[in-house]
Amino acid sequence: MAEADQAVLGIVIPLHNSAGTIAEAVGALLPELRPGDRILAVDDRSSDGSPAVCASLGVEVAASDRPPGAAGTRNSGAARCGGGWILFVDSDAVAPPGWRAALEEGMREADAIQAVYASRAPGRSASTFYKNFYYHYTFTRRIRTRYIPGCGTFFFAVRRDLFERLGGFDERIAGATVEDADFAARLTAAGGRILLLKGLEVFHLREYDFPGLMKYDWRMIRAKTMYMARRDRGHGSLSLSMAGAAEMVSVAVGAGSVWLAVAGAALSFAHPAGPAVLAAGAAAFVMSQARFWVSSVAAGGLRGLRACFVGIPDLALVVPAAASAMAAVLAGRRY
Repeated sequence: MAEADQAVLGIVIPLHNSAGTIAEAVGALLPELRPGDRILAVDDRSSDGSPAVCASLGVEVAASDRPPGAAGTRNSGAARCGGGWILFVDSDAVAPPGWRAALEEGMREADAIQAVYASRAPGRSASTFYKNFYYHYTFTRRIRTRYIPGCGTFFFAVRRDLFERLGGFDERIAGATVEDADFAARLTAAGGRILLLKGLEVFHLREYDFPGLMKYDWRMIRAKTMYMARRDRGHGSLSLSMAGAAEMVSVAVGAGSVWLAVAGAALSFAHPAGPAVLAAGAAAFVMSQARFWVSSVAAGGLRGLRACFVGIPDLALVVPAAASAMAAVLAGRRY
């Protein structure tokens, strides 16, 4: 394949009830398309008219011919979109100006390219800001390497030949949970390199209220834990985050210390060591989260401060959600 052909993009946008966001997502892509680039929106059984919205924008739409869920929908689009590279873009992800040139530069040195979350967030909800800024902070502050072990398919490009050799996403993984982590594990195990472009900040349109965020993160933690416990060993080294294990220590400490503080508070009613345990847990939690809190307030002001408080129950979800997942694994569930 000629070098010019290799740089051609087949862009896959999965649709599932995305009528409220797809126009802005597509609108950010269209002005920068190069000759040969193609956008294919793949509908996964929408009921809100998403395909019609795409068609009105002049975007080609196809119905998914694979099993329901993110993995099947992306695989369906990848098989039909053409291009030497496949770019997966979520229907609520708005690319920044210059995205196409940034990808082409990255193609020269990597097998796959990962964008990052923008620091800003839509709406006024502290939960929405927390979710977006958490990912932004992880991508841009916690990760300190150019190449990463994981991927997030909200804006992720990969060489077609490598994608096809790996068999695409695992369609046995239901919903939109760990299919990207599984693919990244297989990609890196095969010798592929995922380049993180910290300057390619993608704005997300999805908004969360507090119950919705807790429900979403509970489901994701359970899915990741179950994958970790029962994944196919031939799928490469574990990759549950874009960051490496050492870079996520502060998150692990936060998740554990919040329950140490809770245990200390409960113990205070029955044992003199309770206050000391409470103080130790609280101190460990504050120390593990202080840098994130400072950055959150600097980026979001009062909204960023409110987001810091959202992070406390969010981290507290980790232990019970993981325990629930392990119970499901012992009961025989796979993913």
